Amino acid sequence: MYKKKIPIRTDCGLHVFKELLDGKWKLMLIYYISDGIKRPGALQKKISVDRRVMNKQLNELVQHGFVDKISFDSKIPKIEYMLTDLGTSLLPLIISLEQWGENNRAVLESAIEDKTERTANTPA
Repeated sequence: MYKKKIPIRTDCGLHVFKELLDGKWKLMLIYYISDGIKRPGALQKKISVDRRVMNKQLNELVQHGFVDKISFDSKIPKIEYMLTDLGTSLLPLIISLEQWGENNRAVLESAIEDKTERTANTPA
């Protein structure tokens, strides 16, 4: 198993938060699960992410206690996800970040465009 060379810092809440919720899609997955999208296929369609990447991040959210995975033993196997109390406690933070993004959309979109242009103009 892979062992990190730099030890995990737990002396600051931001380090702990980043360690467990660092992942491009984790906050979105929590948000959309809270919004009623519970099946993997529906989540994948909503955020347009590679299925393997999404499953890895969902499994990490389950492992760290933010999400529960429910498997239905039926003729056609079915999986659903639901938030735990820990995951639900993140919702006000996620909603605040979403609102901040909406309030600053013009500036942020401009920054994304600048970043895209710089990347496109960088010689390979």
